[in-house]
Amino acid sequence: MTFNITRSIAAASLVLGLATITSTAYAQTSTKSTGLTRAQVVMDRDAFLATMRWDESMSAWVMRDDIPMPAGVPSKAEVMAMADKFMSMHTYDASKGKFMPVTGGPRDMSKLTRAQVQAETIQFLKMYQFDESTSQWVEKNR
Repeated sequence: MTFNITRSIAAASLVLGLATITSTAYAQTSTKSTGLTRAQVVMDRDAFLATMRWDESMSAWVMRDDIPMPAGVPSKAEVMAMADKFMSMHTYDASKGKFMPVTGGPRDMSKLTRAQVQAETIQFLKMYQFDESTSQWVEKNR
């Protein structure tokens, strides 16, 4: 069998044509099954893009910086302040594998080395997660 450019172009055109017909039919049925018109889908997309942006570092959609947070949701600064307060009131005990309360007053985190703060922060984030429904840091289920 020899190579024939005409047959190759015809075969490629046939495959592309079938793919186009299939994708068009799928798009029409998926829109009909949800009951949304094209205009509604475009409006939903525009509203989403007006409030969200793609964050490359997290590989996720995040709320734009200029959009106010919904009522009752703490800001990122408030959440981090809660974590900092917890870490100043607790210290990680490796022998027990958990954070233990500090005796006396809160410890001065600025007197710790950068490596110590980073190690405790990493350990804290491994053990705790922020629960948005209660606005508190809770221990992760192991």
